[in-house]
Amino acid sequence: MPRLIDGLDTGSWRRPHVVMVMGKGGVGKTTVGLRLAYELASEGLRVLVASLDPAGHLLEYLGLPGPLREVEAAPGIRAVQYEVEGLARRVAEEYSLLLRRLMPGLQALSLEKAVEVIREAPGFEEEVFLRILSGLYERRDVDVVVVDMPPTGIALRVVSLPRLHLFWVERLRELRERIVAVKYAIANALGRRPEADDPVLRKLGELRDRYSRLQAEIADPRRTSVVAVATPEPLPVYEVGVIAERLRGHEIALKMIVANRVLGERAEALGLTGIEKQSLARLEETRCKLSPPPSLSVIAHMGRPPSSFEDVKQLGGYIVKVRHGCSES
Repeated sequence: MPRLIDGLDTGSWRRPHVVMVMGKGGVGKTTVGLRLAYELASEGLRVLVASLDPAGHLLEYLGLPGPLREVEAAPGIRAVQYEVEGLARRVAEEYSLLLRRLMPGLQALSLEKAVEVIREAPGFEEEVFLRILSGLYERRDVDVVVVDMPPTGIALRVVSLPRLHLFWVERLRELRERIVAVKYAIANALGRRPEADDPVLRKLGELRDRYSRLQAEIADPRRTSVVAVATPEPLPVYEVGVIAERLRGHEIALKMIVANRVLGERAEALGLTGIEKQSLARLEETRCKLSPPPSLSVIAHMGRPPSSFEDVKQLGGYIVKVRHGCSES
């Protein structure tokens, strides 16, 4: 019987390995992520399922007691649903205190006001998700982390943030170094002892090291696998194409495409045969443009929406095939 993990080169993984499950809302990312977790745990691996999806389907699926509470969902599988709001407040406070320490002129701005300004800054939500993701790479109590990612647009911005941050950090370092050089020259001219340490440069160096490390982790196929999920419909398939193209631009490997809820022969009775065949052909075309091409896993429709971990276990009987390479018929 085919398994989803047959489409992933688990033998080359470094631990903890992070599997990011991406795709349009409603295509079954949570279901696919849980099935991967179930198969990996069946191999004796310690798995954490972490949902960053604001829809919070993981709570209902596993009957979790609430967000931010990590629990054992099944033998070998722990699970947690992240909630952005509470974490966003803490991150905004951290940035506010940092800015007020590095830029004394901001002391006149109240902490509450500074937090509000930072919280509403463009890209702040993605930064919170990135913080969570960074922490997951540092876990040493699990072998694999399966991440149910937020909607496609946010997910792609999250994985591209380290590179963007590095660009700005380097520019800020160059600017700060020029400022420090001027301050040093002025201190010498006035016969004063220049400060040996600059806290801004030190913090920028810490940020550079953090984002360089995270960018390397995300781009390392031994540490990261991206799985894109689509139902055989035009819009979800289009989003998989966007995911593939954007990941290639950031040198991040797309390891597997999952065609979920495929009707097969039942599509004819619903008048969907043409749409389904065209969608599957487009997924095949998308993956074969990549080098190396990701695998393609096909999951048949169960006939009802899966809604529990028992359904996830039964999903194994609906995995039709796992295809590697692009020469197979």
